[in-house]
Amino acid sequence: MHDDIGAADPGSFRRRDPQGVQTEAWKQTLEDTEAIAQERRDEGWDVVTVMAAHTDTVSRDMGEDDRFGLMHVIPNNYVETVTDTFDSDEFTEYLVYGTEIDGFMFVVTELIDPETERSMLIPSRYDIARADGMITAAEDEDALYTHFKTIDGTILGTFEHDEYDPFIAGNA
Repeated sequence: MHDDIGAADPGSFRRRDPQGVQTEAWKQTLEDTEAIAQERRDEGWDVVTVMAAHTDTVSRDMGEDDRFGLMHVIPNNYVETVTDTFDSDEFTEYLVYGTEIDGFMFVVTELIDPETERSMLIPSRYDIARADGMITAAEDEDALYTHFKTIDGTILGTFEHDEYDPFIAGNA
């Protein structure tokens, strides 16, 4: 990876992390994910962790539909885990663990199926500077959505969160 990637096109610029603050925050997010998973397993729950290849904020004005929220792009090696585990009728509860660090939100989303004691954890991070449209839609609808899609754009599932504050900087 080159340090000057995006230098010619400011729109494609990726923020650098010279002090390693974001790198450490991501490591902590992964450690938190594993700690939550272990705690649930110790209580007898079935837990899966889904690693997204990328997480982005989406707003209504970005596509052909009215989708907004966090869009997790699921790599092929996790697609089967999502399709075998997630069912929006069974996963009816959630917990969100989020913190703002250096202009990014680092979030662990836990989707919960209380009936069968199953939990699905999704660690993620998103750029706060690109979240205005998502935040506006969440405030307008008083809800936020977690979406899962494949790299080719196929939607695997959607979960509605009736509280969005834990996902948003300054409110987590």
